[in-house]
Amino acid sequence: MRGASGEKCAYLLTLWTYGDRPVLGDAEAARLFCRVLGHLRRRLAFHLHAFVVLPDRVRLIVATPDGDPRSVQVIVRRLKARFAREWNWRRGRLGLVWQDADQMAALQGLQQIARRADLLHRSPVLAGLVRLPREWPWSSVRPWAGAGTAPATVDLPEMPERRAPRPRPSVSG
Repeated sequence: MRGASGEKCAYLLTLWTYGDRPVLGDAEAARLFCRVLGHLRRRLAFHLHAFVVLPDRVRLIVATPDGDPRSVQVIVRRLKARFAREWNWRRGRLGLVWQDADQMAALQGLQQIARRADLLHRSPVLAGLVRLPREWPWSSVRPWAGAGTAPATVDLPEMPERRAPRPRPSVSG
């Protein structure tokens, strides 16, 4: 999970539904996606730092033990295949669920991960779905805010504590 500079390395992923259809727009689909995500997190032993499930896309911040982008691509393929298989089976249908073109961006360092997680958690507000990020049930905003749990377990990055400045010793006369 460390990049070439030795800092924490994670990946911001965006997975789009096929034809931008709102496949994940109902609670059943979002719940299933979160269940599949949680199962694969345990099975493939990756870190899920943050996520948001929107009607037409999913955004995730993940990190793998080896930090290799190819490992992230394996996670994405498995996640998309497992969800599509289960969703199609539940709906009694065949067909594409996900677009092939995923977006992946490397994030270096804890501060960049935290900044991107904050933006990711604001996605439902920017999409006009809710007024406040905490109102959206399908994200990791609550654990990040220290105010509850998410529908899939997240691995919050260890942020360095802010240190208060040390008092200067007084010089006695």
